[in-house]
This record gives sequence, C-alpha cells and structure tokens, in this order.
Amino acid sequence: MNAAAIPGSVDTALILAGGSSRRFGRPKALEVVAGTTIVERVVEAVAPFAAELVVSIAEAPMAETLRRLIPTAAFVIDRRRGKGPIEGIICGMEVARGERLLVAPCDAPLLRPELYRLLLASLGAHNAAVPKLDVFDPVRAVYRTAALRRILSGPKADLPSPSSLVDRLDAVFVLEDQLRTVDPRLDSFLDVNDASDLEVVLARISSISRSA
Repeated sequence: MNAAAIPGSVDTALILAGGSSRRFGRPKALEVVAGTTIVERVVEAVAPFAAELVVSIAEAPMAETLRRLIPTAAFVIDRRRGKGPIEGIICGMEVARGERLLVAPCDAPLLRPELYRLLLASLGAHNAAVPKLDVFDPVRAVYRTAALRRILSGPKADLPSPSSLVDRLDAVFVLEDQLRTVDPRLDSFLDVNDASDLEVVLARISSISRSA
C-alpha cells in the first residue's frame, strides 16, 4: 500500500490506535501474538482492499514506533484527547482520499480479511455496512467517506461515539448468520483489552494450529 500517491477511485483503511491501553498496561497494538504484532495483523486484514492506509493515534511518539512496523501508513493525531474512537474516525476521515473508509480497531489480532470483503459486498447503495451481533460494531465497518464528511462537518457534528454516527447514516447491518459464513467462530470480534483476553486469543490460535 502506498499512502503517498493515490489515483482516482480508491478505498482507505483506517486503523484506530488512539486508545490508552489502560487495562492492558502497555500499547495493545504493539503486543506480539504468534510472532507478529497485533497492529500488523490488523493491517494484513484490511490491506487487500485499500490503496491507502491511515492510522489514528493519540500522541506523536507512537507514530515513530508504528512507522517502523508499517512504513507505508500515514498517521493522524487526535486533536481532542479522551474522546475515544469517534475522534480517530473524524481525524482519519479528514485526510482519507478513498471513496470508502474501512475502519478497524488496532487490538483485534484475529481480524479476517473475509469480514471486509463481506462488508464491501453488502454496502450496495448504502452509506455504511456495519456488523451486528448483540449490538452493532461501528469500529469494524465500511463507510462512504463523503457521507461521513457531510455529517461530521455539519452543524451537529459533535457526536459522542461511533454508534451515534451510525445512527445518523443510511446503514445496512450485516447479521450474525451472514458473518459466520466468512468467520465461523467470529474470531474477528475478539479484542485484546486485558491479559485474560490475550489468553483467549492465544488459545484460539493454538486451536486453529492443531486443527490445520
């Protein structure tokens, strides 16, 4: 992927890496899982579909660390601290040159490219394609960049969360039975928030290796 020269109609992948990792105790994106950092695993999931990669971060020093791992990425720094992932989406959207924005969290080591293939196929004429399990998941989703700009640049743009953004969009929800056709165990939705989550992920990887 080349974040510097993007022609015509392309898609942008946005990885949200601005969280504090307070519960985990160290940057989750940099945690090594089965020999690869989580953020590199996430990049592998979205890379097949995007010509441009943007990573949103909370502080500039993180960019230097991540750039060594993903040198093709462009980095944006949250302007408003403590606003959560909606701030990353806003700042990422502002620099994105793709017609569609593929949003991904930085802490999902088993994220599958098949999920984004399904979301892109489901988008149709809608402005967003969003997975929905018990609740919908706005940080693993595909958005039309122009629709985001209309909402996030408007007079009522101070939205508290990505969920409130989806509420304002013409969104199609991709339900669990559809999601399981491409990700039978819903591995893509396993986030690493604390040490116990990491143990679950490692056990899942071990299980996959044994069955391979």
